[in-house]
Amino acid sequence: MIRRGAVAAGLIVSSLCLAPSVQARPSPAEARRIAALQTQLDAAEAELQTAEDVAAIKKLQREYGFFLDKGLWEDLSDLFADDARAAYPAGTYVGKASIREHIWRNVGDGSIGLKDGRIYNHMVMQPVVDVMPDGKTAKGRWRVLAMIGRLGNDKTPGQATWAGGIYENTYVKQDGVWKIKDLKYYDGFSAPYAGGWAKTAPVKAGEPPPPPAPRRIALAKPPDEPHAADCPGYPYACIQPFHYANPVSGRETGP
Repeated sequence: MIRRGAVAAGLIVSSLCLAPSVQARPSPAEARRIAALQTQLDAAEAELQTAEDVAAIKKLQREYGFFLDKGLWEDLSDLFADDARAAYPAGTYVGKASIREHIWRNVGDGSIGLKDGRIYNHMVMQPVVDVMPDGKTAKGRWRVLAMIGRLGNDKTPGQATWAGGIYENTYVKQDGVWKIKDLKYYDGFSAPYAGGWAKTAPVKAGEPPPPPAPRRIALAKPPDEPHAADCPGYPYACIQPFHYANPVSGRETGP
C-alpha cells in the first residue's frame, strides 16, 4: 500500500519543482498550479484515509468471526462500543455490558474457550463496506456461514447444524479505533447437517411468516428487547434490508 507520507512527499516535490525559487513570489499561473497540486494532495489524503478505514473495518469484522468461533468471549465483547446495540435471534442487547453478558452466558458457558466436543465455526465474508462522509461512522453488509454442533453423551444427543444469514452493521470510530456500534443479524436459514435445508417445513401458498417461536430453554441472560421478526429467512423469500443504493442505477436496493 502507498502510505500517506509518500503521496504527500511526491506532490510537494512536484510543487517545489514548479516554483522558480523559495525567495521569489510565484506568478499567478504558478500559484494556480500549486493550488491545484494542493487540491490533489487533499483528495489523495482523503482517498487513502477512506481505504485505510475500510481495511480496518474488514479486519474488525473478520476478527469478530474468529473470536466467536473459538469462544474468546472477552476479546469478542471488546470489539463493541460502550453504547452499542446487538440484535441476534435471541433478541436485542443494549450496551456493551449487556452484549458481553449475553456472549459469556448464552453463547458461552461463563468460561473462556469452547469446551471439548463443540464446534462453532463462524465464517464472515462477502463484505460491502461504506465509510460515511464524516469519516467517523460506517456501514457494512456481510454474509455469514456457520457450522454449529457438539458431541452427544449419555444424557444429551449430539447436534450438527448449518446456519447462514446477513449482518447489516454500523461502525463508529472512537479515538482512532473502529468499533461495532449497531449489529443486526438477519436469519438466512438454519438446518440440520443431515438432510440440510430440504428438511425445513415447506411454506403454504399465501401463508404469512409465523411469529418467532418461544424458546424451549430460558436464556441465562434475557434480551433487553425482543427479537424483531421483520425477515424470518428461509423458507420465506424475504429480503434483508440493504444499507446502500444500487451502485450503477442509484436506485434504492431492495423490494
